[in-house]
Amino acid sequence: MKITVKKQVTCGLNIEKYVHMKQTYFILLAFTFIVLLFANSCSESKIAYNTNGKLSFSTDTLSFDTVFATIGSTTGSFMVYNHNSQPITIQSILLTHGVTSGFHINVDGTNPTNNEVQNVEIRAHDSIYIFVAITVNPLLQNNPVLIEDSILFQTNNSRQTVKLQAYGQNVTIFRSKTIHNDTTLTNIRPYLIYNYLAIDNAKTLTLQPGTKLYFHQNASVLLKGNLVAEGGQSPNKQIIMQGDRLDWLFPNVPYNYLSGQWGGMQFLGSQSTYSLNHVIMTSGKVAINIPNGTTLNQPTVSIANSRIQNFDSCGITAINANLNMYNTEISNCKSYCLLFLGGNYLLTHNTIANYYNDVYTGKQRDGNPSVILMNKQPLTPQSTIFPLVFTANNCVIAGSMANELSLADTAQTNVFQFHFDHCYLTSPAISSTNMANIIWGKPQDDLFVSTTMDKSYYDFQPDSLSMLRGKANPIISHTSPYQYDMNGIDRFWNNLPDIGAYEWIPKNGIPNP
Repeated sequence: MKITVKKQVTCGLNIEKYVHMKQTYFILLAFTFIVLLFANSCSESKIAYNTNGKLSFSTDTLSFDTVFATIGSTTGSFMVYNHNSQPITIQSILLTHGVTSGFHINVDGTNPTNNEVQNVEIRAHDSIYIFVAITVNPLLQNNPVLIEDSILFQTNNSRQTVKLQAYGQNVTIFRSKTIHNDTTLTNIRPYLIYNYLAIDNAKTLTLQPGTKLYFHQNASVLLKGNLVAEGGQSPNKQIIMQGDRLDWLFPNVPYNYLSGQWGGMQFLGSQSTYSLNHVIMTSGKVAINIPNGTTLNQPTVSIANSRIQNFDSCGITAINANLNMYNTEISNCKSYCLLFLGGNYLLTHNTIANYYNDVYTGKQRDGNPSVILMNKQPLTPQSTIFPLVFTANNCVIAGSMANELSLADTAQTNVFQFHFDHCYLTSPAISSTNMANIIWGKPQDDLFVSTTMDKSYYDFQPDSLSMLRGKANPIISHTSPYQYDMNGIDRFWNNLPDIGAYEWIPKNGIPNP
């Protein structure tokens, strides 16, 4: 028994001693770890604060396109990089003009009211985002004004900047506005339209050369009265109608490449007159809708030297209108470019080109041909018949589908009359005496500058080897007002005129005679 007790006591003393030694060891180890951690933290903080390492930026200048006064911009951004092997503490990030320039910064989620953030740390080989927006105060002048500021980054003794630039522009805002008198919109400042701009019955809206109309999402123009939109050939004289997004989707990709931003124009007067010359319409849903439901009257429409491009549904849709269109481009529509249901239509030297493919939103054409001609609504036997007379001379109808032309029952010659002469048509050949001097084309034909490179983009001037060159009827091309193309080029500078709205010209311009 004593031996047993002795062993128990001896074993008890050894265990206590072992436990005490182990506890002491862990205490010393933990203390050493804490000391080392503290020392390392102090050392790392010291390196971060005193580092001479430079910051890097994804851009040296952040630019905004025209920003309307009081409206505010979209948000731009850039990145700040720490390519060093140690963390960097930025003592301050601030706008040099504080809150006076209209710019506002957000530093990686921090939104300072005074445009200054202090003690921002970027870990080694890491980065942060800087977001920037601007609201322009009303300006003392109507022309665009350059607004500049810069973001200052101060790291110990190092000072680095990123420049900010924007053009501020005064703008006249219309919100759900109806005009009850004859009215002229001037080119002094742009107009920004919310919801709609309406013109009362029998009243006339006149747009001066150089007038710019910008439309907020889904906004439209509703015209019960008349329209006179007489622009000029030079870019500063053209009348512009487009969405109000003036920024860029991506570098080198303007927001105009995105269709469906605004509603379009509706010509609602059955006895009204609408005249468009040198008008550029882009990026909407239906450019021009003429829903005339009566057989008794026809609105009179003239469209010349204009471009209707990149629409989410249709270019022009008309019921029983009297339309004369020349030197005009209708291009890249998700559905048809032209739909005419009854009426009288004369088309001369126009380019209808549909290669719509909105790669940015995944939208593609809906399968309708570019041009549809009919005299009554399909699939509705009791619908009203609108007699149609359609003539196309020296026109292009081209696109990405095998058949870009749809004709109604051509046997009803008393209510459906058509004639194509010296035209290029992407379509299977149509045997008819109403088709004269036709080039029957295919989708793969390289006709335009854009189709030789990328069919989804927007340059529909003839390529140097285009089948359109020299194939127009010279008698018609010599007739006023067709002797000059949309760009003002003499159609006979190279002896023979081209089919479509444009004459081909070499890259270095027309040679001197």
